[in-house]
Amino acid sequence: MTYAHLSLSARALLLTASAALAWPAMAETDAMAASAAVTSVADQPSAPAVSASSDPEDEYDDIDGDEIVVTAPRLAGQLETDIKAEAELDETAIASYGVSNVSELLEALAPQTRSGRGRGGGRPIILINGRRIGGFGEVRNLPPEAIAKVEIFPEEVALQYGYSADERVVNMVLKPNFRQIAVEAEGGIPTQGGRFQSEVEGSFLAIGENGRLNVNAGWEQSTMLTESERGLGSATRSLLPESDTYLIDATIQRSLNKVTDASINLRLDQTDSLSFLGPVVAGGDVPLERDSRSRNLTTTASVNGMLGDWRWSLSGNYGDADQRTFTDRVTGARDRFDSSQQSFGGSANLSGTVTDGWAGPIRLSMTGSYSGLRFDSQSERSGAITTTELGRDTPSVFGSLTVPLLDPEYEIGNIGRVSLTLSGQVANPSDFEALKNWGANLNWGVTDNLSLIASFNNDEAAPGIQQLGAAPLVTPAVTYYDFATGQTVEITTTTGGNPFLLAEQRRDLKLGLNWEVPMLEGLRLSVNYNRNKSNDTSNSLPLLTPEIEAAFPDRVTRDANGVLIGLDQRPVNFDETENSQIRWGLNFGKSFGQPEQAARPAGGPGAGADRPRGGGGPRAGGRGGRGGGGPGAMFGRGPQGGRWSVSLYHTYKLTDTILIRPGVPELDLLDGSATGSGGGSNRHLLELDGGVFYKGMGVRLSAKYDSGSTVTGGTAGDLNFGDLATFDLRFFVDLNQKPKLIETLPFLKGSRLRLSIDNLFDAQRKITDANGVVPLNYQPGYIDPLGRYIELEWRKTF
Repeated sequence: MTYAHLSLSARALLLTASAALAWPAMAETDAMAASAAVTSVADQPSAPAVSASSDPEDEYDDIDGDEIVVTAPRLAGQLETDIKAEAELDETAIASYGVSNVSELLEALAPQTRSGRGRGGGRPIILINGRRIGGFGEVRNLPPEAIAKVEIFPEEVALQYGYSADERVVNMVLKPNFRQIAVEAEGGIPTQGGRFQSEVEGSFLAIGENGRLNVNAGWEQSTMLTESERGLGSATRSLLPESDTYLIDATIQRSLNKVTDASINLRLDQTDSLSFLGPVVAGGDVPLERDSRSRNLTTTASVNGMLGDWRWSLSGNYGDADQRTFTDRVTGARDRFDSSQQSFGGSANLSGTVTDGWAGPIRLSMTGSYSGLRFDSQSERSGAITTTELGRDTPSVFGSLTVPLLDPEYEIGNIGRVSLTLSGQVANPSDFEALKNWGANLNWGVTDNLSLIASFNNDEAAPGIQQLGAAPLVTPAVTYYDFATGQTVEITTTTGGNPFLLAEQRRDLKLGLNWEVPMLEGLRLSVNYNRNKSNDTSNSLPLLTPEIEAAFPDRVTRDANGVLIGLDQRPVNFDETENSQIRWGLNFGKSFGQPEQAARPAGGPGAGADRPRGGGGPRAGGRGGRGGGGPGAMFGRGPQGGRWSVSLYHTYKLTDTILIRPGVPELDLLDGSATGSGGGSNRHLLELDGGVFYKGMGVRLSAKYDSGSTVTGGTAGDLNFGDLATFDLRFFVDLNQKPKLIETLPFLKGSRLRLSIDNLFDAQRKITDANGVVPLNYQPGYIDPLGRYIELEWRKTF
């Protein structure tokens, strides 16, 4: 496909990509702190580690006349692994994203942290200072100013920490002795109007020598958006519900002794929402309502430490999610649906060196875990009550063994470092037979800058208990596009569980390359090939194309004239699915305009040499004894120089096929078939993110392009899903780095303003039938009710 044949939106994205290409750490002792100057670790990723017994005077061995060569030791808390990081962010790079917490940072880094495996839950595995944590709740509200470094690793690193290799690994190194109080207020509206969203949030964080405390509370509100406000008729039906969310969470992490830490996190949130389903009678103005309340309580706890040279961790979790939904009916009756889900479990991990092999230490990681799930629901419709009580208990054992095969330092081989990791797991769900998983990963560090990875995994997975047995929920007046007639109709849908689902069989292959380009400092390139093949996958009933209707005729209800009036969308098994893709990407960034600084602590020993005290490492002093904390760190006392960066990722799908049942034609999602209302698979996906940050001011541009698809079949002919390119723009300014303004308006001290514009050009995917007409169900107001969205945020730290 040549440039001339690309659509206008695709060319716009490529031109933007072309244009975009145009804290210090902790010290182990005060003596070491005075011995090194700070440089950007991200810009010198191959800098050597410093041993715990190094002499401060040795730091100056490279002095030649008036020239001083400054080295950047590893930060305490960085990962000690043979597998190279695919991306690293130092303090200035983190500040350049203009985010308010770890949750927003991970969202901004999504193109870099997204796994090509397509097997996990979407969020990467998070480590803090190279250690496991009890759960994401422990870190979601940490401010970016508290992070000294972020490392992003491929999925295979997860095996060394007792996780399966289905998500990337993100390690965050925290600063020591950090303190911050922050308040934040934001409000946003779509440029088409009709909805207002607001949020107020307050947080407190203190990281000290003996641990950290983080408390966060907030309130979010959104008004309802209706069809009439998007020109879709006068019906009183909502496109987006009215909602209020209240939340509070707290994390306490403490150092129990020199080698042992413990943490606990508690979070409570509640959301009330109201939706309109349409008028009680045709042409009426009294709406049918659906109102619901969901309440969630989650808590996690963990303890980890050292046993000799072995690292151990214990973790536990408990969650309680309750929901109640009332749905009006035209008859005047009111349906009720209640559900309650409790999840609980724990795990124990032990990792360390078994023995020294011929090419290096042989490392073992063993994890024993237990998870429990209880789900109760009750559906009441027209006086008929259906109840469901489900439960599952799953004990499991997981282990991985990493064996170095070649290493020049051991005089074994001269072609780089080669290691093999073998992994296996046995799980025994109480409602299924035992599930067995195994995998093998080969890592070849060709040079210090180039590494190759090959891995294969064979897994078994059980359907979720709600997929198996959730009570049926019937929803009337749902708009739906019927391929058989080419009409958009209102139907009654049924959702819930299917107790006859089978366990899924998975086989995944990955080949990867990670190259830190030596000719151009700061440039990293990664290329990955992934192939996933599965049998008996569990899915909701797909988009009702003629192929799907032929495979599941018992799920479709039509009247005497052939008009679709009902659809049972409860889960089904697909006989076989297979997909493969190539995903390549680059990260390129440099710091600039860094002020000359006096000597500061450049870090402690490499990861694993000593325990990171408190939240970030050995007490480092420096920065006024607060480790870069102070009022907000970034605001005035954080990065004073600049940083520019750009990342570009391209996913090219090679195959994507589904065999629903034997005897039914295979679906090719890249060539006319579809299983969802969003069309088939998109052959191309481009993701771009770039920005500049300097003297407290920053701008970031994120763009995404996918190439669309065509769904064939049906009496109305093909349905074309056009390509789509969206651009998000973010401006932010740290007012604390504007001294003249602060002098005039002192109350702005410690403040940051951020203006975000999502979907800058209000792009909408155009979906047309064979006659070029946009079906009612695919009007822009339905597929993207918000459109262009503008949000203003004010954040102040103390």
